[in-house]
Parts: sequence; C-alpha cells; structure tokens
Amino acid sequence: MPTSSLPSFSQLRAFVALCDHQHFGEAAATLGVSQPSLSQAITALEKRVGGELVERTTRRVLVTPLGETLLPFAREAVLAAESFNDAVASQGAALTGTMRLGLIPTLAPYMAPVILDGLPAELPDLHPELREMVTGDILDMLGQGRLDAAVIAIDVDLHRAAAVPMFDEPLVVLVPQDHPWAGRTDLAANELEDQRLLLLDEGNCLRDQTLALCQRYSSRPPTAVATTLSTVVRMVVHGVGITVVPEGALRMLDREDYAVARFAGRGPVRRIGIVHRTSSSRGADFVRLADSLTRLAVEAGLPMLPVQPRE
Repeated sequence: MPTSSLPSFSQLRAFVALCDHQHFGEAAATLGVSQPSLSQAITALEKRVGGELVERTTRRVLVTPLGETLLPFAREAVLAAESFNDAVASQGAALTGTMRLGLIPTLAPYMAPVILDGLPAELPDLHPELREMVTGDILDMLGQGRLDAAVIAIDVDLHRAAAVPMFDEPLVVLVPQDHPWAGRTDLAANELEDQRLLLLDEGNCLRDQTLALCQRYSSRPPTAVATTLSTVVRMVVHGVGITVVPEGALRMLDREDYAVARFAGRGPVRRIGIVHRTSSSRGADFVRLADSLTRLAVEAGLPMLPVQPRE
C-alpha cells in the first residue's frame, strides 16, 4: 500500500533520471551519486507509491505501467524544483555555475570554439558543458530538464521552448567545380527549380531549411542521401546533385573539388538563437548570454547578418 509521506526531491529526481537513461550506472553517473544510493532512492519511492516503478533486467531498466503513469508528474515536480533553484540563484547574481548547453552538429564545429575560447573572458563564473546533438533531441532534453539551454537554428517548431534570436546566417549553394553556377554571386532562389537538391537525413535542422527553400522555390522533390554534411559534400563533388549549407560551415569543410554559389543581396538565411524552457526563470540571463555569444561571433569573423523581420 502507498504511504502517506511525500516523496523527496532526490527520490523523484532519481526516478526521472533512471527512466531517461534506463540504466542504473548511467543514471547514477548523471546525478553524481553511487548506484546503491540510486537504488535505495528508487526502492523508497516504490514503497511510497505502493508498487513497482521499474523492472530490473540484466541489461536495461524497463519502466512499468505504473511508472509510465507517474513519470510525467515526477518530471514536472523535478523541473519545478530546479526552476525554483534557478530563481534563487539568479537573484542579484550574474551568470554563474555550470550550464548544460546544447549545440546542433551543423553549428558546433565553428561555434563551439567561440564559446569555449571567448566566453571565459565575458562570463568568467559561467562554466558551459557543451553537448552536440540534433535539434529534435535538444528540444526533448530541454523539456526533460537535461539541458539548460541550446544554440540552434530557430526556424523550426520549438514545441514548448522559448527562443532568443542572435543572428541570421547566410545559406550558400555547393556545386561541382564544373557546374555553371560555380563562383556565382548573383543567384536567385527560384533558380533552384531545375536542380537536384541533396538533403541531410531526418532529424537535422538543415534538412528542414532546405525543404522550406524547395517548397517555396522548387517543384522538384529533393533527395535525402546522408546523415553527415561531409558525405553530402562528397556526393556533390561526384556530380550527384547540389546542396545548401550555412556559410559558416565552409571554413570547416575539406577543400575538395566543389565550388560555391552565393545568392544575390540578402538571400536565404537560417536564424540562430538560444532556446530554453518557457518555464525557466532565467530568461534575462539567456538574453544576456545571447548578446555575449553574438558579440563573440562577430569578433571571430563568423558570417552573420543582423536579425531582420521575416517576410
């Protein structure tokens, strides 16, 4: 039978972490506790609710039907407690402590050095822990409280996340060296109509931005070909098609036999910004962080444009 005592924060946090990782060792490492301590917290919570929350197997942990029912309430309670702690910590204080910060793969190679090299001088008491993952996983982990914020392209459905725009990054077109567009700087977006566009696979935000271009300017369906940008570039080199990339990525790509075509004027862009939970009490902190990162990106010479209203 369930007991009348309230579950502790540590018990709820242990339960949420175990459900997220489905492994005692991984959950314990994330929480910074020993496996026996984690197991004791779960056992105490199961005694409190009067039933088994997880099923222990030799390899993984399975969440029971009772656990699935109670997990959303436990997660909400943990997020509320963490938001309370954030609010207390932010009273009259600058950005301090550890911040779990997500980065998308098409931005991380050139934005991560900006953060790691420049941020200590801007915000010396802030210690970012960078985690690279695709947009969908970032938004899921934000909602679960496993990330504090993330720097992503915000031209997507953000679910329940809030966004602070930072800058617009121009998109360019990679083509084979012998392509008629090689070296052009006057490309019109509607010229994409007659080209075979290559896409990254599902889950990458650059795929969504390329799809949006196709829906607006081209009737020819694009082709999904690879999970990494480097593979798409190699396919461009071999004449399979062309692809759209953020201009900042050019500095990270191997100089293979491809050429670049740029759009005329202020062409298509992707909007970069910081996202965080709408329930977070640290909105002002994230605005300040966005300002700092934008300034550092300018100093690093990243290709960027000021944010302008959408058409």
